Amino acid sequence: MRGRAKGASERFQIGRYWLWYRKDRDDWNICWSEGRVTRRTSTGIGGGKPDSPPEQAREALAEHYASKKDVSAELPANGFKSPADVLLSDATILWLTQHVAHLSAPERYEESLKVWEQFWEYLESVRALPDPLTIASIGTTIRINDEAVTLVDAFVNWRKAQGTSAPSISRDLAALRGPINWAKREHRITWAPFIKDVKGKKRPKELEWSPEQIAVILDAALASPDRHHVHLFTIIMLSTHARAEATLELHAEQIRKGLIYFLRPGEDQTSKRRAIVPACPTLAPWLAGKTGKIIVYRVPTSAKTRANGGPEYFERPTDNISNAFAGTLIAAHAMRPDLGFAEQRNDDDGKPRWLPPRAKLGETKRRPNLRAIGTPNTLRHTIHTWHKRRGVPDAQINAAAGHSEEGTGANYTHLRPEYLQELIESTEAFWREVGRYTNAHLRYQRDTKVVSIARKGLTG
Repeated sequence: MRGRAKGASERFQIGRYWLWYRKDRDDWNICWSEGRVTRRTSTGIGGGKPDSPPEQAREALAEHYASKKDVSAELPANGFKSPADVLLSDATILWLTQHVAHLSAPERYEESLKVWEQFWEYLESVRALPDPLTIASIGTTIRINDEAVTLVDAFVNWRKAQGTSAPSISRDLAALRGPINWAKREHRITWAPFIKDVKGKKRPKELEWSPEQIAVILDAALASPDRHHVHLFTIIMLSTHARAEATLELHAEQIRKGLIYFLRPGEDQTSKRRAIVPACPTLAPWLAGKTGKIIVYRVPTSAKTRANGGPEYFERPTDNISNAFAGTLIAAHAMRPDLGFAEQRNDDDGKPRWLPPRAKLGETKRRPNLRAIGTPNTLRHTIHTWHKRRGVPDAQINAAAGHSEEGTGANYTHLRPEYLQELIESTEAFWREVGRYTNAHLRYQRDTKVVSIARKGLTG
């Protein structure tokens, strides 16, 4: 297996061996793990970039790999071994390359794996790291400061001392559990040690956007046709307090007589309830006349299609908006760097990362490698906080958010004239505040007559 190992710090890796660039000597090293120790040997080859080794270094890695017994031979594909005989590092490498690399978002494990590396270093510093660190070691008891504690409990205590929330610790434990359970499922080991979970409520989300920030996000989304679906998605989320997945799945048939039924016909309610919400005056014109799936994105057609008089774009439905939303935030950051929509990524040495210039766009200078700050769910938190501050009754906020609407008669509350009235008034107040900075949320640019016509078309 040859190539870049996703989820493993984006390094070039074959089996258990990977390339590491030693900058002080301009030398590529071949590295591998032996228990808790990382071994390396020089290739004598320089050049390339830290994240892009030269072809000669890749060939040297391939020759080294071919000359050694690969870890896959030590962990047979269809033959059990005792977990006491399998190094955790070997199982993790196989899990990353044979399982995680094929997932839709392999990078989600990267941060947790880095945390575990820091924890192993901590255990080594207090002379409590099992040697060798095998899968079976995870279920053992170690001694830290003359106190006996299980290895997993030691990790949980260590993370709590850092102020880490329970959900984050749970995610880290899942990253440890992943390669072990995978090895068990793949018949690599005879049994897997139990790794407990940590329960606890999520901390209140702190990030929220001001109306001015929302205005810039909308402007950035409208600036590019391939992000227009982000613009509509943002308006729906803020106008309805809906969940992101419910908004992405919204179909025109779910909009009837001025109401949005986020629960699709024939679908059962789950613990994440889907509400019935009125389309507020700002949102209504954007939904008028819509058919089919509401959130669709534009894809440019080929030059040949356009030359023959075809459309410039065609539309595709989408069930994931994360990348497009992140791109919108980065575009908003370019428009208003002072509003904190993104930050530059750093490498392992804490130095800013840069991307090469894009020749196709005529760029001549490298550009910062940016990370968006915020997610689609930040929109939901933003409008929730806005309603709370304006004193909207909790019952209305919870009904729109899908946190209530239970009990006798709950299915008919949306038929009352006063249904969510204060929440709708608060929503319109939010849009008026956004209007101080942009009119991107207004489909007909404050033409109240046209808005009224569109409203009738939606509710008729």
